[in-house]
Amino acid sequence: MSVLSLRERNKQDKRHRIKVAAEQLFTEKGFDSATTRGIADQAQVALSTLFLYATDKRDLLFLACNDELEKTTLDAIADVSSDAPLIDQFTVFFRHVYIHFGRNKRLSRDFLRELTFYTTGKNNARYLQIRERTIAEIHKLVRNAKQSGEIAATIDDAIVAQMIFFLVAADLRRWLGDEDSTPENGVQYLRKMLEILFTGLSP
Repeated sequence: MSVLSLRERNKQDKRHRIKVAAEQLFTEKGFDSATTRGIADQAQVALSTLFLYATDKRDLLFLACNDELEKTTLDAIADVSSDAPLIDQFTVFFRHVYIHFGRNKRLSRDFLRELTFYTTGKNNARYLQIRERTIAEIHKLVRNAKQSGEIAATIDDAIVAQMIFFLVAADLRRWLGDEDSTPENGVQYLRKMLEILFTGLSP
């Protein structure tokens, strides 16, 4: 095994330990109470090493969440049937999203809160790629529905895709505010809102 591959394995191991430690402490203590020092100690790395992988505490939160968010996005895209009605496509797609955010509501609430003005950091570019992949998939589904005549041909499908993305982002925050809510509760409420939106877009 080459020296380079050993170095890369060491980097990946440290990143994994930091990610796991960040997720654990953010879950146990909450974002505000967890500290970068505590995460470094939990991961058994120096504080200076931790900052090679994340710019600050907020960036650590996104390091902890990006992998699973990306997997959820890819799974959601793969699960959508191109033959289904648009409302059913979005129900299937966003069910994955609600299940994902429902697994750890405390972490999810902090993630969405800190996301609001998240514009810098080592993990920002990757998060933005995941977000743009999600919007692109929404756009594709809307565009296909427009081409098939399911929604009006005169609409701006790019703007509709943005509307749907922001509608889901807002509803996730509402849904996460109820500790007893289930993913199915969330996705069915979202479906009702999308049905109202699509009724207004019908030809």
